[in-house]
Amino acid sequence: MKDLNLLYTFEALWRDHSTSIAAHNLGVTQAAVSSSLKRLRQSYGDRLFTLVGRRMEPTPFCAQIAPRLLESLALIRAAESQTVEFDPALCRTSFTINMRDVGEVVCLPPILKKLAAVAPQARLNTVGGDITDTLNGLATGRVNLAFGYMPALLTDIHRLPVFSQYYVCAMRRDHPLANKPLSIEAFLASDHLLVETGGTGHQALERALVDAGGRDCIRMRVPHYLSGPHLLLETDMIWTLPCALGRTLAAYYPLQIRPMPLPIPSFEIDLYWHDRFHRDPQNKWLRETIGEVLRSQQPQWQ
Repeated sequence: MKDLNLLYTFEALWRDHSTSIAAHNLGVTQAAVSSSLKRLRQSYGDRLFTLVGRRMEPTPFCAQIAPRLLESLALIRAAESQTVEFDPALCRTSFTINMRDVGEVVCLPPILKKLAAVAPQARLNTVGGDITDTLNGLATGRVNLAFGYMPALLTDIHRLPVFSQYYVCAMRRDHPLANKPLSIEAFLASDHLLVETGGTGHQALERALVDAGGRDCIRMRVPHYLSGPHLLLETDMIWTLPCALGRTLAAYYPLQIRPMPLPIPSFEIDLYWHDRFHRDPQNKWLRETIGEVLRSQQPQWQ
């Protein structure tokens, strides 16, 4: 096979069973995938993948040659990761990190400061997405790292703990409970704001409220953290949120941060990357650099 790009197309079709999904994960058009498949068919004299229902299924011949082709691609990637030298000062790569708005607010400023000092030509993008999108992005290389608390992110994933978090309560400074002891009874009798994001720890928080008798105390559910302070300023709602975010927002909004009266376990914030890129020099440098920056910030977030 003279064109190695055909190997990547073969791998994507084998993995995704769809020309459209393969095109999305490869970052090319569906027409480009179809063209590559046509060339593969011509090279091997076999249809390789045929449409069965809504899935592109491999032919018997395709299933026979797939292990050798996929192994060849793995060897190529391994050779590249061993021979490529990486110098951060010369890096012009545009890195992509999957993180939610809470990570952007709390963690991006010190990360950007560090990158500006050691890799001034590098660029950084962030993306969102659910657990499936995150895993897909990491596996295909469209996303270099994921960051946050994602206990559902498991398949072929490495993780690096960077700092721990616990929950605190936030309310407006002139809230009726702002200058009173926050008992469990008063906490459960109040209206609550809940940030509900798939794959994170909000389920544990809601379970704790329900177990303590606060099944009906959640007044509002939102999918994003950054709307939280604005929703507190004109209401008597209480918001339970990670301590690092609470400390950060309280520096810019008139919020009162109080200890959480319910016993909810602390949790680890991790960096995640796919096994395919475990030995990649750029990925290794990026995750180690970000991990060092964030671990150094933990004392001021407690």
